[in-house]
Amino acid sequence: MRPQPSFVFFVMLLASLGVARPADAQADRRRLEAGGQIATLSLSDSHKTNAGFGGRLSYDLTDWLAAEAETNLFVSDYFETRAAAFPDFRLIYDRRRVEAFFGPKVGWRSERFGVFGKVRPGFARLFDQGIRCEGEPCTRMLVALPQYRTEFALDLGAVVEFYPSARTVTRVDLGSTMIRHRSAAPPCRDCSSRNFASRIGVGYRF
Repeated sequence: MRPQPSFVFFVMLLASLGVARPADAQADRRRLEAGGQIATLSLSDSHKTNAGFGGRLSYDLTDWLAAEAETNLFVSDYFETRAAAFPDFRLIYDRRRVEAFFGPKVGWRSERFGVFGKVRPGFARLFDQGIRCEGEPCTRMLVALPQYRTEFALDLGAVVEFYPSARTVTRVDLGSTMIRHRSAAPPCRDCSSRNFASRIGVGYRF
């Protein structure tokens, strides 16, 4: 028995719709994201929290895995040292900091929000902007100039994202920036520090 032409047409129509829907969904999915952010870094050996700004690129490999690149600039990276024997003594290091990271973001997302973890290696670099000495011992001491180098850094933490629309993203990062110090400068030499880091940003999907 040969199928009727109307039946064949109906089957072909259903098949074409079934193929078109995944293709349309794939085309509508926006994988690339560019964003800006405000960043803070609380240095573990100082009571100062420095603020900066930066940018981010992210590409979704799957719904739960993305590759990210980020860079931040801290125009004023302030570090202070004290001596217990001299309460009024302070050495103040004025610096600029540049940091950059690249690595994966892994987690879960829904239509409206997502929760992720991140592990991103990178580097941090400080630039000397001067040293100030305050207190009575300053007149009797010679302060060595810092020698900064590019240091290895690792950004670890959690990310919470919110999606107000199909193209916009708001994001909060909380975590730790680990830095391996080799420079002859504060906070130490041949040691590692763990510093609390946070970011608040917005992004746009393409």
